[in-house]
Amino acid sequence: TALEAWRTEDMQHSVVRVGALLSEELAKRGYFVMHDTTDHELNDINQAYVRALETLESYSMTFDLVIDLHRDAYTEGLETALHDDEDSYAQIMLLVGNGANFQGEKAPNYKNNLAFAQTLTSELNKCKRGIARNVTVKNGRYNQHIGKISALIEVGHNKNTLQEALNSVPYLADAIDLTLK
Repeated sequence: TALEAWRTEDMQHSVVRVGALLSEELAKRGYFVMHDTTDHELNDINQAYVRALETLESYSMTFDLVIDLHRDAYTEGLETALHDDEDSYAQIMLLVGNGANFQGEKAPNYKNNLAFAQTLTSELNKCKRGIARNVTVKNGRYNQHIGKISALIEVGHNKNTLQEALNSVPYLADAIDLTLK
């Protein structure tokens, strides 16, 4: 049931399902994964990163990699999906915050996060040519100052089907594994 265009509370039909599959795929490759499904948007999307930071800081453990999984908003010119003889796949894009607009230590992990994003993008395109779009750098921090490495990963956009996003996840898991190794 849609809450509004492109949104649902049903975790089996949202980006949460994509995260669940990514968690399963990474666990198959030997990684310990904590998949937090807290709704940080609630009734005010503008406070989502504030609430997400509170959640991240509530954990007593530290993480080698923090993934903030999203889907992008479709804009004119984006591919709807990547197709081959077997199936259709949502394209993946990594976004890195450069820390602009923050006081003090703006983005202490910016260089590491950017290097990770660029390497992951390269590995993705080696796994499945054309599946990853170029890394986007934006002003902001996006909680990427938490953890050793933080990645904001957008699996497809709101015009992709859930199945297209799910089809891309094994390639994402492979590329994460290759990048971390």
